[in-house]
Amino acid sequence: MTRGFIILMLISLTGCSFRSTYPTLGGIAGGSIGSIGGIGGAALGAGAGVLAGEALKNADALVEAEETIEALSHGDVSALVANGLAEHKTGFESFTSYIKKILIGAAVLLAGYLAIPIFIAKRTAQNCSKTEAIKHQTRAPFPPKPSTPK
Repeated sequence: MTRGFIILMLISLTGCSFRSTYPTLGGIAGGSIGSIGGIGGAALGAGAGVLAGEALKNADALVEAEETIEALSHGDVSALVANGLAEHKTGFESFTSYIKKILIGAAVLLAGYLAIPIFIAKRTAQNCSKTEAIKHQTRAPFPPKPSTPK
């Protein structure tokens, strides 16, 4: 039970689309339901499950094909070009947003790194000015006269 849960969690946390597992899951479900009717029923059920999984997996491709056929029937060239470039545009936008995040993080780190010397120099200048002022206050403005022996 726990192994099955761990495998399910690993599959769900992968970067792949869950749609790619639809034919396999359909075959498993169809085979298990078809096993009630014996070996032939299991084979037919598994085949039907795989076909149903493939249909679900490629549902987006069917919708895209319908849009392409619709655009061809109306002679809309701009819609055909927009449909063709939509896939590439989405990938490029995600790539540029990822690069922007990296550059913003690098800018924040660089600003923090460059701000450190400013605060250190300010503190050093304050400490130096205080110690110099104390030195000049305690020194006599003229040399003392040597005492004469009596």
